[in-house]
Amino acid sequence: MARYFFNIRDGQSIPDTEGSEHPDLASVRAEAVDSLAEMIKGRLLENADIASWIVQVTDEAGYTVMILSLGASIHTMDTPPA
Repeated sequence: MARYFFNIRDGQSIPDTEGSEHPDLASVRAEAVDSLAEMIKGRLLENADIASWIVQVTDEAGYTVMILSLGASIHTMDTPPA
């Protein structure tokens, strides 16, 4: 199995120094989606905006095999409209 690294950029670079092993790109995609869904949920529950996240998945040689771009925010209105 090959090792893949899920590097995050959200205004700053957060490199994945451990990575994880996967048999194929379908498995890489599934982990990326599942992990990011949890991260987004946590950040939005903290009232943080995720204006633009980019996740760059690289293989052991440093070759980019997948890029995910994400954006999410919650806007709460203080008072109901008249």
